[in-house]
Amino acid sequence: MEHISYHVIPIPIGTSNAYLVYGSDSTLLIDAGNKGKIRYLEATLKYEGLKISDIDIVILTHTHYDHVGCLAEIKEKSGAKVLVHRDEANFLVDGCTPFPKGIMWFSKIIYQIGHGFFSGRAKYPPVVPDILVDGECELLTSVPIRILPTLGHTSGSVCVIINDECAIVGDTLFSAIPGSVCPPFADDGTELIKSWQKLLLTGCRIFYPGHGKPFSRERLEGYLRKKELHGSLNFPEIASSKK
Repeated sequence: MEHISYHVIPIPIGTSNAYLVYGSDSTLLIDAGNKGKIRYLEATLKYEGLKISDIDIVILTHTHYDHVGCLAEIKEKSGAKVLVHRDEANFLVDGCTPFPKGIMWFSKIIYQIGHGFFSGRAKYPPVVPDILVDGECELLTSVPIRILPTLGHTSGSVCVIINDECAIVGDTLFSAIPGSVCPPFADDGTELIKSWQKLLLTGCRIFYPGHGKPFSRERLEGYLRKKELHGSLNFPEIASSKK
């Protein structure tokens, strides 16, 4: 197998992680963090010997405010194309994405108490996307990139598979809660579990989440085994929310 040289650089931009991925002749940014935090991206680019104008494309794992807050400013400064799942394109154009319900005891309470707060935080500077996807596809870049729809956290969540070795997963997986890989909020728990299984089928060894540090596939496999053993691998309160 031909060796492909590339770099994956995590960038905390506010409360979430964005990721810079670059190879010999292409530079991609996955997600765009919180509004008003573009300086963290610019500092990372400078450290890596890059400029914001080097960014060819911004891929959105989903359109929640903490993942798209700097997008309008990044697009204006870089001229980069913006890729998003078709199901969330209208949210991006409107500059507001509804926040999903809680699926854990604490996140249910947070959602119930803070629903109005979340609704206010859901807004961000609107952006017209350039590329819409609604199924699995590959990008023609120097680094082999595959876009994999992974529904569950939102109806238009995607993961970015890099050279079939690692995956940038947005909020499809979470790494900020000890002992868990599950996001505390999601639209559809049944689809979320299916998406975890799809990720394991890719063969990726490392997962880069939108919140928390990267972790191995063994952590995801262990979490699934534990939940299956205890018969708790379901979220009936939100499963099949599309019905």
